[in-house]
Amino acid sequence: MGTHFEQIPDAIKNHIREVTKTSGLPDSDESLERIAVTWIEKRELFQEQLRLLHMNEVDSVDPESEKAVLMLTYSGSLVSIGVPVKDASSDAFRRWAEYASIGLRMDVPDIATKSDAAVSGVIVIDRGIEFADGPIKKSSPLLIIATCSDDISPTEQDNRVREATIFLTNGFVKINRTLSSAGEAIPDQFTMRSMVAYLASKNGMTQKETKQLLDDYLTLIETGVLLGEKVPVGRLGKMQLRLRPSQKARVGRNPATGEEITIAAKPAMYVPALSFSGTLKEKARSVRVDDPEE
Repeated sequence: MGTHFEQIPDAIKNHIREVTKTSGLPDSDESLERIAVTWIEKRELFQEQLRLLHMNEVDSVDPESEKAVLMLTYSGSLVSIGVPVKDASSDAFRRWAEYASIGLRMDVPDIATKSDAAVSGVIVIDRGIEFADGPIKKSSPLLIIATCSDDISPTEQDNRVREATIFLTNGFVKINRTLSSAGEAIPDQFTMRSMVAYLASKNGMTQKETKQLLDDYLTLIETGVLLGEKVPVGRLGKMQLRLRPSQKARVGRNPATGEEITIAAKPAMYVPALSFSGTLKEKARSVRVDDPEE
């Protein structure tokens, strides 16, 4: 068994074994180790965010407590609930709630939210949080429960938990990218050679056949673009020619020396352009931006 998996408490080990069976990864020691690595990274990221936001780990939270709560489950999922607000029509207390799964299990959504959720029962370590009305019915057992100090206003509590949720969800998405749903590692380098080798292995083809297929595909795209067509490039978007207007000759400056130089005129010409899809743009926004000062 791998080094990282052995660092995890026994209760978590059992849970990760069950998660692996429904993850799409091979049911093997290697998969357990890979999931264990991501689990440890998520726990460390979660605890660091608590430290930065001055949030405290607690053993339990009463469902009527006027607290916003941030939780990490055994499986590495994230659960967040806001400060309860009284519903004028029913006198019941409702909260915003969000559940972000680890992105592997087939039986739960990746992200589920509800603006007027109701918690059922006390929130306790080692038990799943239950909702009478929420984004999910019940989570996996809770590993960490965190709240703000009593002197923090409800508005600020909500703000801290929301900000932590955004940061951690994005961070977890990035961590999850080290796993593939098919259980196969992505190429170490995104060169044509490594991608051809990967695709050949994945699809039971020779590398020669795979390279020929890719060459034909790229030639087809190129031909369509040069014929003036708007050519779809799968989930990436569409490629087409765009007319770049002519530019007059003008005087500019050499950025290195500051010396005046003549910039030559350019005729109107077509240039290739790629319009990225909304799906790719949304995924790009989910990529965590690493702060060099962290």
